[in-house]
Amino acid sequence: MALSYLGPTALGMINAIDTSPHCITFTYLNTLGQSIPDNVTSISSIPDDVQGYADNMRQHYKHQPIVAIDWPPRIGKDFFGRLALVEKQDSSTQAKSAWHILRGQVDKTVKLTENKEISVEDVLQPTDSSLSLRVVIDGPPGIGKTTLCRKLLNMWSNGPLVHQQYDLVLYCPLRNSKIATATSLADLFVRQLNRYKNVPEWFEERDGEGLLIIFDGWDELSDQLRQSSLAASIICKEKLDQCSVIVTSRSYASSSLLKMDTLSRHVQVIGFCEDEISTVIIQTLQKDTKLAQELINENTEQDKWQLKYGKYKFHFTTTQSSKDSQLAVKLINDLKVRNDVQSLCYVPLVCSMVILVYCKEGGRLPTTLTQLYESFILQTIRRHVKRHDINPHTLGSLSSLPSQLAKPLQEMCQLAYTNLANTRMTFSSHQLQSLSEAVKEDYLGLMTRFTEYDEEKYQFLHLSIQEFLAAWWIVTKYEKKTEEVFKDHFDDDHFRMCLRLVAGLTHLEHESYQQYFNKQQLDLQCKRKPLFGFETCHLSYFYQNPEISLPAIREAILYDHISSDDFDNVPILLLQLLYESQNTTLCQVLAQSINNHSLCLYKVSLSLFDLLCLSYCINNSNTTWNHLHLDHVSNKELSVFTAGLTNNSLQTQCKRLEGWLGGSTDELIHKLLQSSLLYNIQECYCGLGGGQYVPCLVLLQFLNLPQLKILHLIMSSPTIPTVDNTCYTDKCTELEKCIEMNSTLQEMKIRYRGLGKITSTIISVIRGVTRNKTITLLTIYMYVDIPPPPLPDGVIEQLLKDNNTLQALSLDIHDYLLPSSLNIVEVNTPLTALEIGEEVWSFKLMTSSLLPHIKGLHCLILHDPYPPHLLFLSHPSLHTLTLPLDTAESAIELFTILQTNTALKALSVEIEEKRVYTSSMGTSLQDMLTQNQTLKYLEIVSWCIPSSFLSFLTTGLRHNTSLQQLSLSIPLNEEIRTFINVISQKNSLTELKVNFKPDKSCSNCSKEGNKQIMTPLFYEQVLPAVTNMLQSHTTIRLLRIGCSIINEESSQPNWIELVQHLYETIFIHPSLEYIEINTEYPTPLLVDTLKNQKKTLIDRHRKEKPHKPLPIVNISYS
Repeated sequence: MALSYLGPTALGMINAIDTSPHCITFTYLNTLGQSIPDNVTSISSIPDDVQGYADNMRQHYKHQPIVAIDWPPRIGKDFFGRLALVEKQDSSTQAKSAWHILRGQVDKTVKLTENKEISVEDVLQPTDSSLSLRVVIDGPPGIGKTTLCRKLLNMWSNGPLVHQQYDLVLYCPLRNSKIATATSLADLFVRQLNRYKNVPEWFEERDGEGLLIIFDGWDELSDQLRQSSLAASIICKEKLDQCSVIVTSRSYASSSLLKMDTLSRHVQVIGFCEDEISTVIIQTLQKDTKLAQELINENTEQDKWQLKYGKYKFHFTTTQSSKDSQLAVKLINDLKVRNDVQSLCYVPLVCSMVILVYCKEGGRLPTTLTQLYESFILQTIRRHVKRHDINPHTLGSLSSLPSQLAKPLQEMCQLAYTNLANTRMTFSSHQLQSLSEAVKEDYLGLMTRFTEYDEEKYQFLHLSIQEFLAAWWIVTKYEKKTEEVFKDHFDDDHFRMCLRLVAGLTHLEHESYQQYFNKQQLDLQCKRKPLFGFETCHLSYFYQNPEISLPAIREAILYDHISSDDFDNVPILLLQLLYESQNTTLCQVLAQSINNHSLCLYKVSLSLFDLLCLSYCINNSNTTWNHLHLDHVSNKELSVFTAGLTNNSLQTQCKRLEGWLGGSTDELIHKLLQSSLLYNIQECYCGLGGGQYVPCLVLLQFLNLPQLKILHLIMSSPTIPTVDNTCYTDKCTELEKCIEMNSTLQEMKIRYRGLGKITSTIISVIRGVTRNKTITLLTIYMYVDIPPPPLPDGVIEQLLKDNNTLQALSLDIHDYLLPSSLNIVEVNTPLTALEIGEEVWSFKLMTSSLLPHIKGLHCLILHDPYPPHLLFLSHPSLHTLTLPLDTAESAIELFTILQTNTALKALSVEIEEKRVYTSSMGTSLQDMLTQNQTLKYLEIVSWCIPSSFLSFLTTGLRHNTSLQQLSLSIPLNEEIRTFINVISQKNSLTELKVNFKPDKSCSNCSKEGNKQIMTPLFYEQVLPAVTNMLQSHTTIRLLRIGCSIINEESSQPNWIELVQHLYETIFIHPSLEYIEINTEYPTPLLVDTLKNQKKTLIDRHRKEKPHKPLPIVNISYS
């Protein structure tokens, strides 16, 4: 709205109030009784020359094409793809991107957890705090960042933008050296016209108000200019703080921008999603629009079916017989396996290229990206030589081009390399003068021409094309040796993709390349929480490798690991280079560099392509892997990993496999176990989450592995397909016979949780074990949501009577799955360890039926109460005991027996009822601790020991000389000082687990009220007390401190000092190996303080304790 539109009345009113442009507008609107539109935030009167320059730029932008290329063919409705608004977060979290273009290569496309899709119009929506915006737009090359900028310019040229009206929009490509090195605002006015020479000064006087500057290509600035330049000053609001700025960047270079305090909004150009890639493929290959839409609908319905019913159908299938439809379906399925190529297809321009090459190659994807780009470039050259006297079909490869094409290609490759080395992606006409006329005629179709501010510019069709041509130059014509250039650029982010293509062209055959893969003692082994004393005693009876079977991980097998900086050691870039080079010798070199031939992928974020690269490396390693831990892999990830295991040679083997396989199927498990890698596997620790399979058939597949000694298999909530009853019965019989005849299996743990139809399988397992001659350790857990028929009479009785090898038996079979009674008469099984049930269910029938008939146990784990005197009468040599105590009398009875018992070494008592804690019970515990000199490990499992009871425990501990481990939960109050002071004096006590709970004074408080009380107590009492204890106690090895009810976001300066003091004490402690501090949620104060101090602490440790391993500090939450 201009002033000329206002009537005299309105003008008079304006003159009486305020004449600033901002007030003119809003006063006028208010006077007329109109509401101020939400989409208008600035309307001002500007000088004629400013208006004239703006009109001139509008015309320029309006006639500038938004998308200026025609090869490869355009696809997709929006060339720049979708936009995602990213909530401002710590930029360090960006590396956890859930999707990316090429993992570990040039671009790591950021995706944080709070993304939401936005429209182009919303990019410039004002924030609550400011109209002056600083918007960062990032994404990979070719995704359409520049196209998005041109779209915004076009929108502005056609009328006001939705949310803000800008007097002028300047497009400033940072690849332009004049703009990159500009020293004044006038220098950014590349389109300079004398009649408008005062325009820059007008905006400077207003500190940029009404001006939008688009800086395109932050990544193309040198490091020096990113630190100090006019563009950097404007972006950081050091200059022109009232203007708005959009700055685009490739993702790898945007981290410094995302750290700015002035950042208003972070937007990613994210291209096509996986579903859209499928849609684009179908629409491109199937020309019949009706068939194409039907095929799209089929694909959508199959995706919905997978999500709803968990069918995990990996491949897309169609009922259409059309060749074009079949070709589209095949490409969609191929891309699911070839994630490296699919990742490229997120970029619309490259997606078109992939479809083109796929068709030209007869419906086949090239093995490597190098082959893909070579094929595309060859197709492009063929397209552009049709006008010459050359038959395009005679061009078989780039290396065999006729001379009239080979020489121009060499010139193009030299141009590509020279400019890539100088991070230059666009070229002016004079920079191409040295090229021959044959090149300049059409640049072999590999370059595109565009006009920028009346200057003709050139660039390759896509950065990756330039990178391939640069790689071709390095390998074929560069005067320096290829391996020297590879070394020079190995750590250069700009050259990551180029070097990957060099690897594909050279196959990295020169011996000098081995230096990158020969990593001495690359430690990628599992980093597990250490076992405390009682856990070791308990689990050693039931498992050969107790560290892999912590009780806390019954639902999964992944949470016993410690977060470690070593996760970054997994050489993902090297794995990608191996795959691109297809060099099997280097696979062996890298495998030999891995310490103990043990590889753990816990918390290592791998794309599908990374898994393909990993399986290629393992497949060709000619190595016996001692341990492969796959962490949690989905159905799709396992399919890709398994697809890469094609080597039938038995030179590549795996002794132990560990992992949680999500969404598995019978077929997929069969493919995995049939691979030669696992043919001679000896130990298998696998969890199957969800999926669709028949438990009986899965067990058969695992048990048919010829060298298997240990099998731990968790089957959680599978969808069990309908199987013919006769067939199912036959398979159960086969399973029973398979277990009976197995002569290698020594340890088996089967855990099942889900719906019914499992009884027959469990019967077969138990009957098979009954007649087996080698299994010594058996664990069976059954949780069935819909109870199936109970076990028939005699199954468990026959096991205990006829089996003569079992030494340890753990049965977690609920009473409702048992027959109405167990008629156990004779027990011949040589058991030394028995566990019945878990904490959740009642197992009274099993407990009361078994225990009277079993004698001489060394380890007994019960979860139902049982009279202590009967236990020790039947098992006088009991070494390890877990026993619930539901009355004070039973507790007194137990502790009285233990006053004189000299056999028991490890005791865990479970106390749920407060009524158990009487003074008489406290006295008996105190006397037991005072008199017993052989008990080493004591756990009191209880919500919280009452304050009144703590004094009994403290007094008993003061006189005890044998305890090495103590675990308990105590109230957080003043009395903890006395308790910890006593602990500080007990040098025999080397392992301590203490959970701090709210005192009874907090019993009437809400959870938030408890947090307000507990948080200062934790930082101001617990942590200083622990610090003092560590300074006094010189022999403690393992320490775990838990306090779940604290405010994880709270922080005070003195708390930071107390945490720092604790960490300093930990790292110079003479004996401490492991400390865990556990809270309910992640606690930034604990985590960040350790992170900030860690380097200093490690340096101090190495100086003062050079011969002691670094202590492990685990800040966990649960």
